[in-house]
Amino acid sequence: MNILHDDDDRDPRDDELYAALRAEYNQPSDGSYWAFLERRIMGRITSEGAREWWSYFPAWSRAGLAAAALALLVAGVAAWQTREAHQEVAAWHELLESPEEMPIIESAGRERARQRDATLRYLIGR
Repeated sequence: MNILHDDDDRDPRDDELYAALRAEYNQPSDGSYWAFLERRIMGRITSEGAREWWSYFPAWSRAGLAAAALALLVAGVAAWQTREAHQEVAAWHELLESPEEMPIIESAGRERARQRDATLRYLIGR
């Protein structure tokens, strides 16, 4: 597949724009620009001075406190959910381990099933 470029349909302002952008973004030809840029960069680096690694942390104190509060909140919610789940499991475990209560639960379920079946037969028979 060949892509053909038809230069006749181009906007003449494109050439002007291209020339203006090229002039703006071309690297400077004189050496004074590069010397000035180097002085500016080195001045910025040396103005800060040498800092120890722990000297950066005071600026992060608010963000650190917010993160710690969020972590405590998440841990509290997780602990509450876990405690609630343990209580529910313990209740079911206690309910299912008492054999004298099981026949009552099963018989009540069978009686409801018989009533539903009788209602369904009555409705279908009409």
